[in-house]
Amino acid sequence: MRKTLIVSLALLMLTASMTMAVEWKSRTGLGLRGPLFAPMITGENFLGDGTNEPFMMGLGGNIEFKYGLSNSLVLGLSGGYWSTYDCITAADDQSFKLNNQDNASTRLKVMPIGLSGQYYFIPESNVQPFLLGGIDLHMTSYENLQTDGSFSSKDLFAKVGAGFNFWMGESFAFDFSGRFSYLLTNLSNDLPADTSQLPSSLKNVKLDDTATRPFLAILEPSIGITYFIGGAKDTDRDGIKDKFDQCPDTPVGALVDQYGCPLDFDGDGVYDGIDLCENTPTGAIVDISGCPLDGDTDGVPDGIDLCPDTPVGIEVDIYGCPLDNDKDGIPDFKDQQLDTPLGAIVDEAGVALDTDGDGVPDGIDKCPETSVGVAVDEFGCPLAKPVTEKIVLNIKYASGSAEPDEAAIAVLDDLAARLKIYAEVKIEINGYTDDMGRESSNNKLSQARAEAVLDYLESKGISVDRMTAKGFGEDERFFIAPNDTPEGRQANRRVEIVPVM
Repeated sequence: MRKTLIVSLALLMLTASMTMAVEWKSRTGLGLRGPLFAPMITGENFLGDGTNEPFMMGLGGNIEFKYGLSNSLVLGLSGGYWSTYDCITAADDQSFKLNNQDNASTRLKVMPIGLSGQYYFIPESNVQPFLLGGIDLHMTSYENLQTDGSFSSKDLFAKVGAGFNFWMGESFAFDFSGRFSYLLTNLSNDLPADTSQLPSSLKNVKLDDTATRPFLAILEPSIGITYFIGGAKDTDRDGIKDKFDQCPDTPVGALVDQYGCPLDFDGDGVYDGIDLCENTPTGAIVDISGCPLDGDTDGVPDGIDLCPDTPVGIEVDIYGCPLDNDKDGIPDFKDQQLDTPLGAIVDEAGVALDTDGDGVPDGIDKCPETSVGVAVDEFGCPLAKPVTEKIVLNIKYASGSAEPDEAAIAVLDDLAARLKIYAEVKIEINGYTDDMGRESSNNKLSQARAEAVLDYLESKGISVDRMTAKGFGEDERFFIAPNDTPEGRQANRRVEIVPVM
């Protein structure tokens, strides 16, 4: 039994520690308190002759009325009934036996009426230590168990106490406390004139004389439970009392967190509980019910839709913009060329532009001014190499001839094709001889050979305005090899073609 009681109390305190504190202010509570009281502290002359006996601990209970003046200060009014017996076998001036009639001569009955104030520390906590102070009126009756005679007194007591209050939800609280009442004065008594009729415990007692009283004080170790009528204010009716509500103007129906602030899971500004569309995408514009607006009815909410004026029925991407599969900037529903290469410049119909007509669209074409008919690569540039380096023709001339041989003609054909592509390039054709023969003859021969190359290129369509021909003969400044060997002389007999930008 004792173990069960201890476990029950432990569970109650654990539950209280997990409960949110409730405010006292302006609340009314009705409670019960008990079960023990102990008469104690005898008068100065009590037991002087050894004929009076102390009273045992008794049982009793109080009904309490409480009203919160503030969250810390509570006014209390109580009334109750207590009962115990004296102990004729007690060897000391105090008996800690419990309410046993077997060895008693007197029954004590008390009806206490009290007015008190309780001050609660840490009002925001669900476990609140408190102090108590007040005044009690005790209407006491003494019954002689041998003669059935009785008499009574009315006494005024001062009361102090301390304890701990534990909240058990919105409507219930319980507390453990110890209360000590001390006799201030006797207000009235009906002690009989013939004191011989008094029980042995009261033979030498004068109720108006505290020096002869069998007890001057009462100790109440007690447990109290209080039920509160009505709850603390919750103005916005969100389930969080105003005292703890950090958002006291929450709309009715909104779900809130532990601080009373509305929850908005999808962050659309319409609170959960009111929001009819609780998974709205972030950034969407919603109506008063929390559902996304979609002005162009393309399935992508306004606020997220980057193309809010899409025609009805047009397929769109995740941003609400019409599909543009070739990414040319013209939506598919307008695009007349749906496979435009990426990067190409297009007209308003989505058709790729090709200014030089080489088959490579503008925007991709790195050589946008290629001549018509010239073969180009994937970037729109001619396949022929640009003319940027000097070309040396070591022509094996027939005796007395200035005409290029077959190997030189192949080089000149390639050069002609390249010059057609790179129309801005001009060339100088320079002829040279070895030192064999007369100088005048060599000068004429080198000029003739340079002019022969010019004539051939002209025959291949290269404008003569882009070419100059000059012979340098056997000018030793331009020899590139010794003339004392056949190989050296062959090297010096040459035509050089030099590009001029």
